[in-house]
Amino acid sequence: MTLFRQLIIIITTLFLVVFLGTFIVSVNNTRVFLSSQLQSHAQDAATSLGLSISPHAASNDLITMRSMVDAMFDSGYYREIIVVDINGNPLVERKLPVTIEEVPQWFINLVPLETPLGEALVMAGWQQAGMVNVRSNPGIAYAKLWRDSIGMFWWLFGAAIITLGLGWIILKIVLRPLRNLEIQAEAICRREYPVQEKMPWTRELRSFVQAMNRMVTKVKEMFEEQARAMEKMRAHAYMDSVTGLGNRRHLEAQLQNLINNPEQFAGGALFLLELRGFKEYNDRRGYQAGDDLLRQATVLLSNISNPHPDSFCARLGGADFAMVIPNIDATEAETIGKQLSESLHHLYEGGMTDSREVGNIGIALYRGQDSVFKYLSEADLALRTAQAQGGNAWHLEKPEQSAQTEIAGAQNWSTFLNEVIAKRRITLLFQPVKCCVSEKILHYEVLLRLMGNNEQLLSAGVFMPYVNRLGLHREMDRLVVSEVIERMKLDHTRDIPAIAINLSPESAHDAAFSDWLYGELKKNPDIASKLIFEVTEYGATKNLDSIRSLIDTVSLAGAKFSLDHFGRGFRSFGYLSSLKIHYLKVDGSYIHGIDQDKDDQFFVDAVIKIAHGLDIEVIAESVETREEWKMLQELNVYGLQGYLVGEPADLL
Repeated sequence: MTLFRQLIIIITTLFLVVFLGTFIVSVNNTRVFLSSQLQSHAQDAATSLGLSISPHAASNDLITMRSMVDAMFDSGYYREIIVVDINGNPLVERKLPVTIEEVPQWFINLVPLETPLGEALVMAGWQQAGMVNVRSNPGIAYAKLWRDSIGMFWWLFGAAIITLGLGWIILKIVLRPLRNLEIQAEAICRREYPVQEKMPWTRELRSFVQAMNRMVTKVKEMFEEQARAMEKMRAHAYMDSVTGLGNRRHLEAQLQNLINNPEQFAGGALFLLELRGFKEYNDRRGYQAGDDLLRQATVLLSNISNPHPDSFCARLGGADFAMVIPNIDATEAETIGKQLSESLHHLYEGGMTDSREVGNIGIALYRGQDSVFKYLSEADLALRTAQAQGGNAWHLEKPEQSAQTEIAGAQNWSTFLNEVIAKRRITLLFQPVKCCVSEKILHYEVLLRLMGNNEQLLSAGVFMPYVNRLGLHREMDRLVVSEVIERMKLDHTRDIPAIAINLSPESAHDAAFSDWLYGELKKNPDIASKLIFEVTEYGATKNLDSIRSLIDTVSLAGAKFSLDHFGRGFRSFGYLSSLKIHYLKVDGSYIHGIDQDKDDQFFVDAVIKIAHGLDIEVIAESVETREEWKMLQELNVYGLQGYLVGEPADLL
């Protein structure tokens, strides 16, 4: 029961006691007063009549005595008038039945009015000749008592209603800060940090609100301080201080993670850019000008890489840069290489360089499970070839075409993908996510496969680039969600704890898709409670407002939300407090070899502390060795995912 309701009940009870007490006392006082009036009325009548009939009693004139009694009885409100002789025998007797109109019998029984006897002597000279007894009629007194009681009841009732109404309003005003404090506390649980601007005028409540505001501010500062410390550590370990890009260590970790995840990235291109004569440029113009040139080169690389999901850039040292763009083929890599080569002219045209020959570009395609150093060597070889061709030249080092590439190249992708969607011809595999400590399965992540023309399953890394190119993200996501829901309706799926479904950024930011998803979940509430929807950090941070809306939508329908590939970019962590996510999956680039890397351990530990403060569970991706598992266990990671934990398999 709320404090407001308790106070209202207490006030109402007290007022009811006061009301009843006042009413009872008032009615009783009126009753006593009317009884006194009846006594006085009867006594006055008896005295007057006794004096009037005394002369006639002496002569025993009964006729006159009767006339005088009748005259008094008829002119007043009397219950009875009796004149008796000295022996008590009635000489004259008049009685009237008591009739009380418009007064309920229960009121008469509840509030009895006495009718006292008025007595007076009848004298014959100096001797007593008899006695006059008079009783007043209580009918009028009852009517007056009833009217007064009703009037007093309604007056007190009206006063009670007005008082309680005013009390309700005053309590609402006085207790409003408590409701605001409740809202503030609930907001903190939702990882929001509101501060109450309006202070209550009650001193105790004002102090309480001020204390809550200080606590909220402190909690927010603690979160921001933690986030800044983690960002600072990450920048120190993985970021180039001049350009803001990743450093060589970041490049190698990210590229290795891509190579280790053919499920998501079947291949891509590695670009190396080297600016010509940078040392001499520094000597001529100074280090500040050299840093400005590096920053301008960074802008060029970012402009080219930003349109491509999951791409990233790095400065390897000196005037050497790298750019990785996943899920593109040789033709697209050549187009991007030409675009980058042409953009180098802008540095000369902008007066940033002294020569038209700004730099050279080497391109290597990565695919399969080879090492990072192999691809870096191939890209470096391509760079040296480009340098031999002259300024601003580029060169693509083409590897031998793989069997998987031949399969993909044999497809008419537009026809193939549209046919897959129309005929719902997809294969779903499920990879388990386990608790780090108990090894209990927390949920399964859906991995999409398509059957190629040669009956070979194609991983998402093969066909998703073409899905992106053809703009079929929403159709494919709808197909996967619908298929998972249909399969989870089967009896043998009841023991499955939960299923995680990846959504493309395009679907996640689409209001129509969000409305459709909400409708599907509301139609299947039991299944919705077992679904987790995942979006990459890169995709989520493109439009945080639409992601917040999507999270609210799926949460309202009973599902959960997760952020995937967390930490891949150098984004501020401040946005986490505004997203009501349930899980956070740390990118595999921080997990690979974490048992031997103190910086990765520090980063994951910091992520866990921040996430736990926001009531978010942390899951590690791409766990491949027992040593990594053990270290993650020591760091109190909640869940694990990777080939060591469990390989994708047909589950539904």
